[in-house]
Amino acid sequence: MEINEQNLEALSTYLRKTLSPNGNERTEAEKTLKQIERNENYSSLLLTLCDRPATSDEIRRAAVITFKNFIKRNWPSLDESSSISVRDRNHIKEHIIDLMSRSPEHIQEQLSEAITVIGKCDFPEQWSTLLDTMIKQFQQQSSTSFQSISGVLKTAHSLFERYRYEQKSDELWSEIKLVLEKFAPAFTELFKSLMSYYPQKESDAVEMKNIFNSILIIVKIFYDLNAQELPEHFEDNIQIYMTHFLTLLSYDHPSLRSNNNDPGVLDQIKTEICRCIALYADNYSDEFKPYVQQFALSVWSLLTRLDLSPSYDELIGTAMKFLSTLAARSHHCSMFEGGDTLKTVCEQVILPNLFLRESDVEEFEDNPEEYIRKDIEKSDSATRRRAAYDFLQALCIFFESQVVQIYSQYIDAMQKEYLQNPTQNWLKKDTCIFLVLALASKGETQKFGITKTSSFISIPAFYTSSILPELQNPDVNSLPLIKADCLKFLIDVRSQIDRDALLVSIPQCVRYLSSNNIVVQTYAAHAIERLLLVRHPTDSKQTSITKTDLIPHAQTMYDSFFRILTSEKSYENEYVMRAVMRLSSALQDGILPYLNILIEKLVMILRRSSKNPNKPNFNHYLFETITVLIRTSVSQNATVLDQFEQILFPVFTPIFTDDIAEFVPYVLQIIGFLLESHQSTIPDTYRALFQSILIPSFWDRSGNIPALSRLLQAYIEKAGETIVLEKLTTVLGIFQRLVSQSKVHDHEGFAILNSLIVHLPNGCLNNYFKDIFIVIFTRLTKAKTQKLIRCIIVFFSYFVIKYGAQELINQIDSIQMNMFQMVVERLFIPELSKVNENEKKVCAVAVIHLLCDPQSMTSGNYCNSLWINLLQALLRLFESSNQLQTISVEERKKEAQEQAEEELLVGLDDTPDYTPAFSRLAFARKAPTDLFGSSIPDPRYHLAKCLHTLTTSQPNQFLSMMSNSLSPEHLSHVQQYCALASVTLM
Repeated sequence: MEINEQNLEALSTYLRKTLSPNGNERTEAEKTLKQIERNENYSSLLLTLCDRPATSDEIRRAAVITFKNFIKRNWPSLDESSSISVRDRNHIKEHIIDLMSRSPEHIQEQLSEAITVIGKCDFPEQWSTLLDTMIKQFQQQSSTSFQSISGVLKTAHSLFERYRYEQKSDELWSEIKLVLEKFAPAFTELFKSLMSYYPQKESDAVEMKNIFNSILIIVKIFYDLNAQELPEHFEDNIQIYMTHFLTLLSYDHPSLRSNNNDPGVLDQIKTEICRCIALYADNYSDEFKPYVQQFALSVWSLLTRLDLSPSYDELIGTAMKFLSTLAARSHHCSMFEGGDTLKTVCEQVILPNLFLRESDVEEFEDNPEEYIRKDIEKSDSATRRRAAYDFLQALCIFFESQVVQIYSQYIDAMQKEYLQNPTQNWLKKDTCIFLVLALASKGETQKFGITKTSSFISIPAFYTSSILPELQNPDVNSLPLIKADCLKFLIDVRSQIDRDALLVSIPQCVRYLSSNNIVVQTYAAHAIERLLLVRHPTDSKQTSITKTDLIPHAQTMYDSFFRILTSEKSYENEYVMRAVMRLSSALQDGILPYLNILIEKLVMILRRSSKNPNKPNFNHYLFETITVLIRTSVSQNATVLDQFEQILFPVFTPIFTDDIAEFVPYVLQIIGFLLESHQSTIPDTYRALFQSILIPSFWDRSGNIPALSRLLQAYIEKAGETIVLEKLTTVLGIFQRLVSQSKVHDHEGFAILNSLIVHLPNGCLNNYFKDIFIVIFTRLTKAKTQKLIRCIIVFFSYFVIKYGAQELINQIDSIQMNMFQMVVERLFIPELSKVNENEKKVCAVAVIHLLCDPQSMTSGNYCNSLWINLLQALLRLFESSNQLQTISVEERKKEAQEQAEEELLVGLDDTPDYTPAFSRLAFARKAPTDLFGSSIPDPRYHLAKCLHTLTTSQPNQFLSMMSNSLSPEHLSHVQQYCALASVTLM
C-alpha cells in the first residue's frame, strides 16, 4: 500500500465505518481493516492520518487507537505471522517520538502506550536511538510547549518503571547504566529549567498545569532511576533534587489544588516526593542524613495543614510512611526524642487520622463487601488510617513506653465518653479499639492473628472489660459498627485469650449471626471459623475448642449460616461458607446427625451457584464442605457412599453437559475422591463416565488436567483390570500427550504412568515398554527441566520395584548401548536427593535394588563405573529425608486432615496449587501411600540387609570399594544402619 491520498481516503472511510451505530457496517469495516493490516505501509498510513490537522478529530482518534491496538497485537512477534515488516518497524521507530511530541494530548496518550509496547520489546538493543531522540525533544522544545515534553516524559516513565521491582541482573544493570549515562544529565537539566521557569508563569493557570504535569512525571522517573541503587549522577546532584523537593513540598498555588474527590497535580507531586524521600531514608541513609531534619519538619507541617478530604488520602498515607521509615531506623529515630516532639506527632499527626470518617461509615452501611475487603483482608494499605497505624507501630519500636503513656489518657477518656453516651460517642469507642490493637500488636500472622503483644497492654484484660460486655449486649442490632469492631478485635486477638474466654465468646458470636447488618453477620461467621482453629496452648496439634464444646451450639450455627446463605443480600458470602466448612470439619463424627439436611442445603446452593459462578472463594469452600461431609461420613460408614453418589451425580451431570468451566475441576476431584473411597466393586455409573473423561477435548482445558489425572488414577487403582484395560491404548495416549506436549502438566502424565505400573498386573504393559521409554527420552532430549528429571527418577523407581532392576537396565540399554550409565550419571547421581519427600522412600528402595540385585551392577560392566557413586547418592538421599519410616494408615489420614486444615488457614490466592482455572480441594487430597508397609519399615535398614547379603556373596569386592571410596561420615552412616538392622557386613 502506497502512502497516497487515495489510500488515505479509503482508510479514513473504513475507520469512519468502525464508529457506525449500525452493527453490521461496523463489523464489516473491522473485518476489512483486519484483512489489509498485513500490507506494508499500513501502520505508516495510520500514523499519517494521526498527523494531519486537516483530518477530522474523530478519524484521527480512530486512527491512533487502531494503530495502538495493532502494535499491541503484532509488535512482540517477529516471526512470519507478524503483520509488521522490518521496514515498517524501522519507519515507526524513526518517526513516532517526533509525532507524539507535536500531537494533541488525546493523540499523545495513545501513541505513548504504543511506544511503551515497542520499547519493552526493542529497547535498548533494537532501538538504540530512543534515548537520543527523547533527549533531542527535551532540547528542541521552546519554553512554551511543556505539554509536548510531558508526552516524552510519560513514555520514559513507562519504560523505566520496571526498574522499581525487577530483580537485579547484569542485563538490567547494563540497561540502567546506559540510561543513566545518556538520559540522566539532560533529565536533570530539564528539571532545573522547569523549577526556574514556573515562577514566571504563576498567573497563567493553563501553563502552570502543563509545567507541573511534567514535574510530576519527573519525580516519578527520579524514583524509577534510584530504585535499585543510588546512581553516581544522582548522588552528585543530590543537593539540587533535595532543595527543589523541599520547595515543592511547601509550595501552593490555587490552580493546582485538590478538590474534594480528586488530588490535584501539586498534591500528586508531593505524594511522589514523599515516596522518593522514604526510599532515600530507607536505602541511602548516609547520603540522605543532611536533609532528614528539614524533610521531617516539612512533612510534619504538611500533615498538620491537610483536612479529612479523601483527595488527600494518598498524600497523607505516603507522608506518614516516610515518617514511619525514620521512626523505625535507629540512625534517624532520635529526631522524635527532643522536647514535646513525640507528643506532638502522636496527637497532631497520628491521632486525627485514626478516626473513621463519614465516607468510611457510609461504606460500612452501603458497600459492606468493600468494607470487609479493606478491614478483614487488610487491603486498606493505602488508607490514611492504616498509614497512621503503621506509623504508630514504628514509633513503638524505640519509644514504646512513652507512646503507650501518651495514648493511655486518650483511651481512658474515649472509653468514658462512650459509656456516658454510646449513641452519640460511638466513634470514640471505634477509635479506642483500633488504637489498642495498634499499640498491643507486636507480631501478627494471617494464620494465627496477633502472635506477640506489648508488655505495657494486657489484651485479655481489655477484652474482658471492654469487648466482651459489648458482645453480651442483648440487642444484636444496636451500634452495628461497634459490634463489628468487637468481633474483629476477637478475631485478631484469638490466640492471646485463654480457652475459657473462647468458650464464653462462641455463643456470643452465634447470636450475632442473626444481626440485620451484613458486616456484623460476616464478622460473626469469620470469628467462629477462626476461633475453631486456635491451638491448645500445651499441644499445638490440638485445637482449644473441641467437638464436645461445639455440639450444643451446632444446630443453631447451621441454621444461622444457611439463613444467611439463602438470603437475597448475602447468599454467596465466602466467610459464612468457610465457617460452615470449618464447623463441619471440627465436629468430626458429631456431624452425622446433621448430614442429610446439610447435603440437601449444599446441593441447593450448588444448583443456584452453577447458574452464575462468580465468587471463586465461595465456590471453593462450598466444594470443600461437600468433601468434608463425604470424608467424615464414609470413615464412619462406607455404605453411605451410595447415598452420596445418588444425591450428587444428578447435580454434577448438568455441570458437565453445560460445561461450567469453573466447577468441572471441582466435580472431577470429588468424583475421584468418591471412587477412591470404594472398597469393592464400583457402580456402573463410573463405567459410563470413564468413556467421557478419555475424550481428548476434555483434556484441552488446562484447569481440568490435574483433576482428570487424579480421577484417571482412581480408575486405574479401582478398576485397572476391567474398565481401564479395555482402553489401555487411549490411556497411554493421554500419558504421551501430557509428557510430550506440556511442561506445565508433564508430571500428571507421569502420575498416570506410575499408577499403571503399580496397579496393572504383570504383563499388561510389556508390549508398550519400548514406546513408553522412547517418549520419555525424546522429551528429555528436547526439553529437560528439573521437574521432568525428578519425575523420570520416580518412574524408574516404580518400574524397578514392579519389574526388577535388571529389566530397567535392559529396557534402557535396548534404546542405545550403555545408555543406562548415562541415566545414572546424569539423572540419579546428581538429582536423587531432590525428589519429592513423599517419593523418597520408593526411590530409596529402588536404588537399593539397583545396587544389590542386577548382575550388570554387581559383577558386570556397570559395577566399577557406577556402584560406589550410586551408593553415595543414596546416602545423600537418606541425609536429606525426614519421612523414610513407615507410618500407619490412620496416622496418614490424620496427617492429611491436618494438612487440609493448615492449607485452608490462608487465602486461596496464597495456596501453592491455586490458579484461576484450578484449585485443589484440600479435604479431598489423597493421603500418600506406602507400597511396602511393614515389609520395609525403613529403607536404611533394608540397605543394611541387602548389603549384608551382597558382601556375604562377594566379601572382598564391595567392602573394599566402600572402605576406599566412601567418606568417613558416609562409612559411619552405613555402620549405624547395620547396627540398627542387627547385621554385620562380611
